[in-house]
Amino acid sequence: MSTTSRPVLAPTSGSDPAPNPTRPAVAATAAALLGAVLLVAAPVLGVVGPNAGPAVGAAAAVALACAFLPPLLSVVALARRAVAVAGALLAGSGGVALGIVVLDAALWSDPIDANRLDLFRPLTAAHLHAGPGAVALLVGHVLAVVAGILGLVAVTRAAQADGYGLGADPALDGAPVARRIGPLSGAVAVGAALLLGAGAFGVPWATTDPVLVVHPLLGSNAPTAIGVALVVLAVLVVVAAALASESTDVAAAAVVGAGVGALGLFGSRVAAGVAAGGGVSVAAGSVVSALAALVLIAVGATMPAAARARARSVTPVRASGASRAVAHRARQARQHAVAGAAGVVSGALAVVGSLLPVLAVPDGVDRPHVLVARVALVAGAILFVSSTALLLPGLASVVRPAVAVVWAAQFAAVAAVLQAVVVAIDVPGVGIGAGTVLLGASALGAVATGALCWHAGSVERDVVDRSVGTPWRRAVLLVGVPAVVVSTIALALPLYTGPGYAPDSVTDWPWGWDTWGKGVLVVTLVVTVLTAARARPARAGVGAVGAALSMGVYLTGWPLTNSRIAEAAIGPGTWAAIMGVVLFVATAVVAVRPRRP
Repeated sequence: MSTTSRPVLAPTSGSDPAPNPTRPAVAATAAALLGAVLLVAAPVLGVVGPNAGPAVGAAAAVALACAFLPPLLSVVALARRAVAVAGALLAGSGGVALGIVVLDAALWSDPIDANRLDLFRPLTAAHLHAGPGAVALLVGHVLAVVAGILGLVAVTRAAQADGYGLGADPALDGAPVARRIGPLSGAVAVGAALLLGAGAFGVPWATTDPVLVVHPLLGSNAPTAIGVALVVLAVLVVVAAALASESTDVAAAAVVGAGVGALGLFGSRVAAGVAAGGGVSVAAGSVVSALAALVLIAVGATMPAAARARARSVTPVRASGASRAVAHRARQARQHAVAGAAGVVSGALAVVGSLLPVLAVPDGVDRPHVLVARVALVAGAILFVSSTALLLPGLASVVRPAVAVVWAAQFAAVAAVLQAVVVAIDVPGVGIGAGTVLLGASALGAVATGALCWHAGSVERDVVDRSVGTPWRRAVLLVGVPAVVVSTIALALPLYTGPGYAPDSVTDWPWGWDTWGKGVLVVTLVVTVLTAARARPARAGVGAVGAALSMGVYLTGWPLTNSRIAEAAIGPGTWAAIMGVVLFVATAVVAVRPRRP
């Protein structure tokens, strides 16, 4: 990976010098190297005992190689004075290491079910306890996280220097990496991150050994489930941030670092399945995740070349007016990418949070099922997928009006979960679970996504001629206003009825979290229809489709949560929600019709 293709401009005489990024980059590299050395020493010191055998050699080799590779590449980058690249490498791998730190906690809480064949293999079902090697392992991974933080500091400081982010094509300076490398490379990176997460839900490997009891992600102990979820989330965040960044070299290094870190976990699982023997075999999920990590490494390594190839294919800009248009497109793409990154993170948090326990209960007590978390899962998945399109320049401006509505559906769904948690924690011994924390963060991310989408829309409208007033489109209002009214009624009425079921009413005061969430959705729908009535046809139609999707998410509450009561029957809110979806689809059809001259 090379640094910028044009020389760095000297700072002006009157400006303050940019902070030096070299020192944190060197400190990050030193911390990462020391952490990798501790990882090598951990098996020698003894990770757990006394009824444990040695690690599977192939799995240990993969894990250690992936631990050493980022700091070694960072040393090479520092030798070439590519300080930002060195920091990005460690930032990417350090983010993944945060999840592995949580995985290490299982060595103390539940070592026999930690399933770390790269460290040890249990010989019997007798009790195991953590040894000195477990401490060395934990400290080594914590140092990797510290290295990632210092690497991020180095990248931040480097970004303040003149010339940061310059590329082969001056017309793309300031544009996000997603636009520089092209839609194909961006789609492959996003697809690989999604596949990595999908594979992580399976079992680490298949086994007939009665001592090795393996579970899929959702059935694993808390440290394992949360740790793997954090690894997947870190990869998704790194990929989204890389595609939204301005420097191709930094983005490439971050993706490579995250890919190598993920390969250390999932690749060691594949190696253990191949080499362990004794009734242990490879599981498909681990293979998928390991291959996805390899694809991420390959995509990251080829990002600079892809950017140069795309720059050569761009027609040189000659006219000053065209130059301004290119600059505006770069700014617009950057705003789309930032909004997309926020939506991807928010959607991922909602998906992971809805899959993790939202309530903490005492040992021996059955954990209650919070069924509304299923709706949050659907809403998070829709926001995640739609926001991914914002990272791809060819689709961003088309999808943006829909994302500007869908965020409110996720907010409303998460608010319903939070209300259920508020009621549940009044019971003695019941507390907030890890899923609730992630869902709360996703709600904040959803609000940020909505604000960023509306800001991106204002950037899009900068090129629209506003010298002549835009008239209201009566046809859109004639269909859109009834759609809002019917949807408001749907949100105010229960989706289902049943014996002894008395849902909260909008007339009850003070409102709960769920009612406030519905209120936010109603306001968003109103703004969407009013905007569509004066927007360009394509944008108006997509916004109406987003409104229909949002009501569709709310409508899924009927099949996903009606089991909470016996003999549930369809309520008036369900019929009204169906009408709302139909009317918003009709609004989209009317909106895409061109304006009459």
